[in-house]
Amino acid sequence: MNTGIITGYEIGKNKSGTKNVVLLQVRISDQDDIQTVELMNNAGDGSIPAIGSRVIIAELGPAWKIGIAESDGIDPEVESGEGHYYSQDAGTIKAFIKLLKNGILELNGNNDFAVRFTALETGFNQLRGDFNAFLTHVHGGVSTGGGVSGPPTPPVAPSTADISGAKVEEVKIK
Repeated sequence: MNTGIITGYEIGKNKSGTKNVVLLQVRISDQDDIQTVELMNNAGDGSIPAIGSRVIIAELGPAWKIGIAESDGIDPEVESGEGHYYSQDAGTIKAFIKLLKNGILELNGNNDFAVRFTALETGFNQLRGDFNAFLTHVHGGVSTGGGVSGPPTPPVAPSTADISGAKVEEVKIK
């Protein structure tokens, strides 16, 4: 096995020519020793390693080499049994997903909460309806002192509050 530094990549065909794969250009021993190797990711991982990442290269035959693992030099940020998937540019994490062993999924941090929008909208619409009913409630024929209960003066407009703008279509939860 060898190690190398990734200098580029392209989408090309696997050794048998039947499937599109990521082909890495890797500097093996010196500046002029650039070789193309097929990237073998874990199942479910469609990531392409960053330029400058180190890669382990396995030689499977005289004309077939694969990159089987890579490291980008970014310090690990999770504990054993957890997952951390991120995009990066020049060694800086830009966006990330953390899968924590306590069952929490973090998207770009943990400063806020996701909501089940459909349940929130149902509750909000009920509250808005109850509020509007309260605003237009009239006591007919009831006298207190010298006055008669009736519509508020001036008439109050019903609420048109709407939370649909808070819905994030790009994030789905169960």
